[in-house]
Amino acid sequence: MSHSALEYLRHILEEANYLMAQAQGLNQAQFARDDTLKRAFVRSLEIIGEATKRVPTELRGCLKTCQTSQTTHHEMDHGDTDHGFTRVGDILVIL
Repeated sequence: MSHSALEYLRHILEEANYLMAQAQGLNQAQFARDDTLKRAFVRSLEIIGEATKRVPTELRGCLKTCQTSQTTHHEMDHGDTDHGFTRVGDILVIL
């Protein structure tokens, strides 16, 4: 069964909201010490990246997170960073 673009956008929004809520009041040192939180952030970014790939191309230009999510997902998949955690920490600063 195929999901609609709206469903994928909802997934992106839910994960972005989760990331922002968890990042509230959190600094990079706290984040770096919490392995469970790091894994949760990576998973949320993976979900955003996967959902972004499935959003129709004409809608992608409207999504600010698309490029960051896809780049981060690629880095994590291909080992371009230390399990993506350095990049996730950079995203944490943005949030």
